[in-house]
Amino acid sequence: MDAFEEIYRTYQQDVFRFVLRLSGYDAHTAEELTQETFYQAFLSFGKFRGECSMRTWLFQIAKHVYGKYVRKEIRQRGIAQLYEKSAEPLPGEQLERAELLEILRGMIEQLDEPARSVMQYRLYSETGYAEIARLLNIRANTAAVIYNRTVAKLRNMMKERYGYEI
Repeated sequence: MDAFEEIYRTYQQDVFRFVLRLSGYDAHTAEELTQETFYQAFLSFGKFRGECSMRTWLFQIAKHVYGKYVRKEIRQRGIAQLYEKSAEPLPGEQLERAELLEILRGMIEQLDEPARSVMQYRLYSETGYAEIARLLNIRANTAAVIYNRTVAKLRNMMKERYGYEI
C-alpha cells in the first residue's frame, strides 16, 4: 500500500495533466478520470510487467479510462452535447486559442490508428518516440515519421478549413 501511495504522489500531476488535455481542459472531468485511473491502476498493480515506465503504464490506463468515459457520455448525452462548453467564455485571444485547441483535439480524435495514439501520447503526455514505439509495437523512427506527417496534415487541414496557420 505504501508503494502505491508513493506512485500516486509521484505521478498524480502527470496523469492529471494528460487527462486534462484529453478532456479538453475540463478540470472537473480530469480530476474524476485521474482518480479512476489510479483506482484501476491499484486494481491491476500486480499485472504491471515493467515493459514500459510506470508513467507510461499509467498513461495507458488513463487513455483507456478516458475512452470508456467518452463512450459512456456519447451513449448518455449524444455526440452533439458532448462537445458543448458550459464554461464562461474567455476574452479575445484566449477564446480563439481555446477554440483552436478544441478543433485540433477533435481532429486528432478522428485520426486513424496509429496516428491518433502517436499524437495523443506525444502531445498530451510528451512521451518520447522510443516509448511510443514500445507501446504501439512499432519502430521509434516510424513513430517520429507518423508524428511529423500527421502534424503536417493537421496544419494543412487547419489552414484549408479554418484559415489558421499553426
